[in-house]
Amino acid sequence: MNVYVLRYRTEYSDSDMVSVFNTLRGVMNRLEISDLHGNFDEGETFTIECMEVTSEEDSLERLNNIRKHYANKENNK
Repeated sequence: MNVYVLRYRTEYSDSDMVSVFNTLRGVMNRLEISDLHGNFDEGETFTIECMEVTSEEDSLERLNNIRKHYANKENNK
């Protein structure tokens, strides 16, 4: 499953404000809200990222696969 992360930074702040949406349309709606409020100023940054959401089970499976890979690599020396 993928999510869309909207990062917003002003030129006066050292930290990002982050919102997470389950659709790209949700991100676009949020950007339209900012536009309607007149919140876009010079020096501000909006970044959209698509990120994977991984379950604990999937991450454990990946970890075990990597462990197995390195164990096999070590045994083949």
